[in-house]
Amino acid sequence: MEKHELIREKAKLELALESHTEQVKDLQNELDTANKNLADMDKPKLTPSQFSDLHNAIENAIDGFNFNEPSTYQAEYGIDYDGKIYIDSIETDLANDLADDIIQEIEKLFGVADEDEDKSSE
Repeated sequence: MEKHELIREKAKLELALESHTEQVKDLQNELDTANKNLADMDKPKLTPSQFSDLHNAIENAIDGFNFNEPSTYQAEYGIDYDGKIYIDSIETDLANDLADDIIQEIEKLFGVADEDEDKSSE
């Protein structure tokens, strides 16, 4: 085989590899979509109105929550080389309280089925 034939063969193989790489990416995207759709099949479905109500309930719980309680925050401070003090990290104990408020708002919207009712509907 001549050098120019080898160069042409190499280019042909690179082109084939590139097209197969695109095909593999497309197949991977299709597989990811199929996996997502399969996982979504078992999820309970909400109507757009229910989803909007759920969104509003969460928003109302967050809007009505008091984040201004300094005693619930723990801050760690640091000092820059020029002597300026800064907050290095901050944590709060409010997460559980906020979660409780959100759950209370959601419970106002939905009834909770007993586990026996769930099993009998399957």
